[in-house]
Amino acid sequence: MIDSKCLYDANRCAANVMVGKTIRLVSVVMAVSLLQGCFGAPSIDDTMDEYTARLSRVLDKPLTHEALSQEALPDSTLATSNIALPSHTYPTLAELGNNVTPLNINIREFYAIQDCELGRIVAERNTALGKTQLPSQRLQYEHRLLNVLANCEARLQAADNPIASTVAAWRKQKQAQYQSVWAKVVQTSTEMKLGLSMAGAPLQASENKDAKASVNALNFINGLAKTLKHESVVEGKLQATHESAGDGSVANASFEDANFEGANFEAANIVEKIDKVNVEVSASDSGELEQQLQIIASSRLPAKLWQTQAILHNRLVSLNQVLAPALNSVQCKNGVTSDKATILRNVFYLYFIEEIQPIASTLNSYHYQLQPLWKQWAENAALSAPFKAHIRTHAIDNFVQYSATMKAHVSLWQDFLGRCNLSPTAP
Repeated sequence: MIDSKCLYDANRCAANVMVGKTIRLVSVVMAVSLLQGCFGAPSIDDTMDEYTARLSRVLDKPLTHEALSQEALPDSTLATSNIALPSHTYPTLAELGNNVTPLNINIREFYAIQDCELGRIVAERNTALGKTQLPSQRLQYEHRLLNVLANCEARLQAADNPIASTVAAWRKQKQAQYQSVWAKVVQTSTEMKLGLSMAGAPLQASENKDAKASVNALNFINGLAKTLKHESVVEGKLQATHESAGDGSVANASFEDANFEGANFEAANIVEKIDKVNVEVSASDSGELEQQLQIIASSRLPAKLWQTQAILHNRLVSLNQVLAPALNSVQCKNGVTSDKATILRNVFYLYFIEEIQPIASTLNSYHYQLQPLWKQWAENAALSAPFKAHIRTHAIDNFVQYSATMKAHVSLWQDFLGRCNLSPTAP
């Protein structure tokens, strides 16, 4: 039914229609919000779809993702402005490389170290399970091996056994390789690859599973690179041994003596002090490392951050190019607000301010929490160049592009709202 007043006052009729549209828009948004409460928040892609569709409808212009991809912009423009998803840039195993040279021990040396636990540790590595260790298991093994080597070296030196120098050479070799073993955990373990490349789903404004714990887990893994990194840590074991020996009365005891552990009180003292140092330099027990890796795999926080920034950038960079002239065409003569301008402001508030900006805020928060970690990895010589390029691309280069695109989008709305004498407040 036509309002009779419209027959005499076209402006009033148009205003009624616009107000009606605004009310319907708010009603739809409220209904969508209620549904979200039942079924969970929409993804950033869904929100961007709705945002661009609403703007397109009000402006009567093709702003949807499909329209921008196929009509509004040349393919070359989109191809050069888009940034890659993390799943597309993670290096292959061949690119990561980082093979660790095994420690070779001949039969004579192997039998000579049977009494100092080192023989058992070496034999463990040569079993079928030992040869197929996961990167995390290998790192734990290297921790144990370095501790046992230091203990064995100290005991052999105290016993004036000539094989002590050979064990010292083995320890230095494994010491030099430790960072490479740690790097394999970071670069090739399944959990880390999931966390750094396979997002599964984009970031949400809140309720991102294990996200906060993931920051701590990543820093925990990073901290393992420093454990036993410096030779002085292991040398501390040897110094403790010499201090325990005192005047050297134990130094001439035979290591092969069956009574070495039980009958000699001073020798037992040496072992006890070495074992105390052992506890101090141990990086972690196996359960702790595996638990932290599981948190990283569960959260996939870095991949989610990088996937979300790619989606936001790729969607907004094309939208910005066509939205700017579309907003400029909206009439707000002499700063007088029009109904169309008000509806556009409402769409901007309800979708960008209320839905998209909180996700961007969460993304930025986690990005800055992880920035010191990425910087350390960028400077770590044990990590491969392709892996560091993957980190640099998403944690630095793509973040800069995403930030600039978000800023450009906000700026064009600020210009429009200022020109139409509107503020980005709730409708």
